[in-house]
Order: sequence, then C-alpha cells, then structure tokens
Amino acid sequence: MSDSPRTAQPLPSGSDLPIPWHLRLPRPLEGDFIRYLLQFSRSIIISSVTVILLLYAATLLVESSVSVALLEQNWRLRLFSFIPVAAVWWLAYTDEHPQLLQPAIAVTALTIAATHNYTAFSTDHPLAYIYYIGSILPILLMATIFRISLYWALSVSLLILTILIIFLAVDHRVHVSLSAAIFFLVSASALLSLVGHYFFERLQRQHFLAERVLAMHRNELHSANQALASEANEDALTGAVNRRGMAVRLGSLIHHARQNQQLGQLYVILFDIDFFKQFNDAYGHPAGDDCLKQITDVPISMIRSDKDFVARYGGEEFIVVLSGIQENDAVMFAERLRTRIEQLGIEHSGSRANNVVTISIGITGLVAGITRSEEMIKRADEALYEAKGAGRNKTIYLDEDGTFKHI
Repeated sequence: MSDSPRTAQPLPSGSDLPIPWHLRLPRPLEGDFIRYLLQFSRSIIISSVTVILLLYAATLLVESSVSVALLEQNWRLRLFSFIPVAAVWWLAYTDEHPQLLQPAIAVTALTIAATHNYTAFSTDHPLAYIYYIGSILPILLMATIFRISLYWALSVSLLILTILIIFLAVDHRVHVSLSAAIFFLVSASALLSLVGHYFFERLQRQHFLAERVLAMHRNELHSANQALASEANEDALTGAVNRRGMAVRLGSLIHHARQNQQLGQLYVILFDIDFFKQFNDAYGHPAGDDCLKQITDVPISMIRSDKDFVARYGGEEFIVVLSGIQENDAVMFAERLRTRIEQLGIEHSGSRANNVVTISIGITGLVAGITRSEEMIKRADEALYEAKGAGRNKTIYLDEDGTFKHI
C-alpha cells in the first residue's frame, strides 16, 4: 500500500497567533511593539502637522467671519495650543527622544482640550458653547491622526472628558440640557474613535507579531543556508576548506589582487605529506586520518588574516593561501610550517626522508598573466615536484622568472 502524497505545510506567518482582549503582550514584546508603533506614528505625524495647520487657518477664518473681535480675543490661545504641536513635530522629525513622543502627544491633546474649554468659558458670545465641542478634536488627534497606543489615548481621553465636565458644570451660561447634549456628543465621538483605535491597534499588533515570526524564519533560513554552505565547502575529515571552496575563494582573491594591482601580495603554498601511503600501510587508515587532522591544525593555527585559508587539495595534499604579505614573509611562513610539522614528531618508520612525518612544499606568488586559480596552483605544483625530486622535506619557491629557489 503506497503512502499518500504529503501536502506541504506553509510556514506559520504569525497571523494566527492569539492577541489577548486587553492587547498587552509579554513585557519584552510589549516594549518592542511600542517602538514599532512609534516608528509608524512618526511618518504620520510629520505629514499630518500640515493638515493641522490648515485646520487652524480654517478655524481663524471662521472666527473672523463671525466676529473680528472674537478673533482678536482668541488668537493667542490658538498660538499657545499650537506650541506643543510644533514640539511633537520636532520630536517626530528628529527622532532624538522617541520615548518622549507619546507623553508629548498627550500634553498636546490636553493643551488643545483645555484651550478650547477655556475659550468657551471666557468668550462672551452666544455661540461660545460650540468651543466645548472642540474637545472632540484632541481625541481624534491621538486616536486617528497621531496614533499613539490605545492605553495612552484612553487615559488622556478620560482626562479630556473630565476637564469638559468641570467647565460645563461651572459655566452657568450653558443650560443643563445643552451641557448634557454637548457631553453626550463628545463622549459618543470619543467612544467611537477609541473603539476604532482598539481594532486598528489589534491589527497592528497582529502585523507586528507576524513580522517577528517571519524574521525568525528568515534568520533560521539564513543560518541553515550558512550551515549548508559551510558543509559544501568544508572537508569533513580535517575541517579545512575543500577543493571546491578553495577554487572559489582563491579565484576571488586573484581577481581582487589583479584589480587592485597587488600581484606581489598573494601566495599559494602547496604541500604534500612525504610517503603517506607507506604511513597508512604501516599504521592503518585510522592513524592516517588522525595524522591528517594533526597536520591540518598546524597551518590553521598559523594564519592570521580572515582572507587566508587552508584547503585540502587531494588525499594528502594541502594548500595554504596567504594574501596581503610580501615574498619574504610568505617564504618564511612556508619554512616555519615545514619545521613545525616535523617537530610534531609523528612516528613514520616507512619514510625515507626522516623517521617522523614530514612534508614537501612548493610555493609561488601571483604573477602577471595568471587569471585563474588552476594556473597559480599549477606553478605551485611545479615547485612541489621540484621539492620531491630534491629529496623531500624541502621548501622550494618558484619565482616570477620561473627559477626554483631552495629555501
């Protein structure tokens, strides 16, 4: 009985994560959400101040059409209420103190509400009570335009309604029934605005969580890709770069050196373990694998630059790539490498070069005419062949003129 095909499951998007009715997230997430919300609010605030300026201008125009004396009496209060609006715009534009943005918006809303109520209370005009209805504006400002968090908007809205009640209670010019109608109108508008704010913020929080989940997926995918890339370019036994990874990295270094005219600052050291087949025959392949690991650790511990690397080129052949150094330093590195591996003292009774494991080294630098990694490795291989022919456990440098130099 064959298995039925499995349906691919989509990655969770975060849109299915539950949001509590009170909207509060765990503390670390709540702090991140407030920062996310304020970044969203900043862009709205910067562009919305123009709309507020137009509303102020329209208000002054209406007042002047009703009574010039009314305009002369109230323009200072208009100017006073605009000062915190300008401060909010500055905080949003500069983003220097984001933690002050919500308190500044709250102060702005309270200032606008207080100035409208005071204007209604102090203005001697039959229609002065209309200014009380202006308490709707700061509530809309917080919940619809500037978009501060619901709890800030709710708290400040309650304060605005309290201020309205106090002014209506002490203003005996306004009949009780009219005061009740004004309070009902402002309260109903505040309630509708806050309910809309509640559902909008709920959607914002859902979107915030969805972005966090997707960011986690992206990070996991990036880590998985890095791990796969590392496995694809790493020799499983020694931990050195494998032949495929070596070709890519060396090719990139050659291209960079040629573009920046640094031909004399890139070197390839190709070394081979002397009589390694005899070592495996005498001590077994597990001992051979351990020998390879010990030898690989030596050049890895010697390199210092992030661009330099050690690669396993073949069975017992390795490559060390050095960049950003001069010829003498590269040659000295190669000779120190040969000496340190000999000093490991790994017994090798089958060697005809020494009674311990040794290596033969060929080294060359990047010269004019070389554009590919294979061409540079071929020159290093010629130097290595010369070192083997000279009795092994030797370092041979192939210079720019094609001359072999025994180190």
